[in-house]
Amino acid sequence: MGGMKVVPDCLMDDMVVDETNMLILPGADTWNDAKHTAILKMAREFLAHGAKVGAICGATVALANLGILDERPHTSNGAGFLAMFSPNYRGQDFYVDQLSVVDNNLITASSAGSLLWSKQIIEQLDVFQSDTLEFWYDYFNTGDSNYFFKLMETLPSVE
Repeated sequence: MGGMKVVPDCLMDDMVVDETNMLILPGADTWNDAKHTAILKMAREFLAHGAKVGAICGATVALANLGILDERPHTSNGAGFLAMFSPNYRGQDFYVDQLSVVDNNLITASSAGSLLWSKQIIEQLDVFQSDTLEFWYDYFNTGDSNYFFKLMETLPSVE
């Protein structure tokens, strides 16, 4: 959204669908465009095989259109947002009014939940040990430099 271009780091044919990988679907208002059909099918495949998918803002509409959100906890930009933009949406009973929601290998978020969504992605990918992740989140959530220094203290030393 906002004209930002996202450049993938691999072709779809090169993607490995396994539990260690994640497909991240950024927010946009163009997800209904037919050119996204293939990557959305890939999202379904990732979820079916235990791989992770993260979707934020407009990307949650695309998942709703596919029926992926019909029977699993999820969130988006408000309770009526998905119904407004996805006529096939049937997941109202599974909608959770939170900034970001993790349901096994699916992480959904509202546009206001980008920081928490990022934290949950980092956690799912096991990038940081738990205390490092908490300090990372607290620093970016508050801007308090004390958390920055605590974060730096928990990082492994590079020699």
